[in-house]
Amino acid sequence: MTRLDHARLQAYLDRIGHARPPAPDRAALDSLIAAHLAWIPFENIDVLLQRPVRIGIDAVFDKLVARRRGGYCFEHNTLLAAALRALGYGVTPLAARVRWHVPDGVPTMQSHMLLRVEAAHLSHIVDVGFGGPTPYRALPLPPAAEADAAFPYRLTPAEAGDGAFHLYDMEVRGADGWLRLYRFDLSPQQEIDYEARNWYTATHPDSFFRKGLAVARSQGDARLTLLNGDFSVRAADGGLQRERLDTPGAVLALLAGRFGLALEPADAQALEAVLPALLESGRA
Repeated sequence: MTRLDHARLQAYLDRIGHARPPAPDRAALDSLIAAHLAWIPFENIDVLLQRPVRIGIDAVFDKLVARRRGGYCFEHNTLLAAALRALGYGVTPLAARVRWHVPDGVPTMQSHMLLRVEAAHLSHIVDVGFGGPTPYRALPLPPAAEADAAFPYRLTPAEAGDGAFHLYDMEVRGADGWLRLYRFDLSPQQEIDYEARNWYTATHPDSFFRKGLAVARSQGDARLTLLNGDFSVRAADGGLQRERLDTPGAVLALLAGRFGLALEPADAQALEAVLPALLESGRA
């Protein structure tokens, strides 16, 4: 399985401002997750600009670390998986069906990548690549009997899945209760399994990421998100603050500021050209 070599591991740790942990334990895992979410933003700019998205480790490392960009689930979790393996963790890639803002009864494909990580002889679910609310620490398997009142995420068992695998829901606490983010089982995925999913997500006209700008970053236990011109900050207690941006300049300034997204001039110019239509559609 892919893992970062010594030089790339150090570059990744420098990117997220984290020292090399002395042991592959749960505390270090949670610290690495929080640092990754704080320093490497989620973003779909290449998809929006109809550019190819490569999810092999060389392309992912170049984009997210060397060029200090962000990416989406296949990029983020591929990078983290390679770093965790280099640090001594056991990592198994998984796949999920997104249910965030999807009505019950509407089917979704397995379009999301997440990780099962072994730390201190225990299994955990880890995910740094969900564009909406994203857990900023690992969640143990099997799920805890009761949710942590101070942590706004939980895993809950769903109905039995096919074969030997059972289904689980990742949920976030909202102002009116728990909301489902995605559903998954524990069947291991191979790297090749993600190629078709990435191709669909990056190129299919029905893909959510082809229709608008989506950017996210964590700050402590708060999650910052930008959907076209709608900027929001979700607190750990489920509270939500919203702000509407009306000009491409305001969006680009926010990307460079609150999201810490380093865009090369050509990328910024290309994004600026498509933003007016996206901002107008958001006002419709």
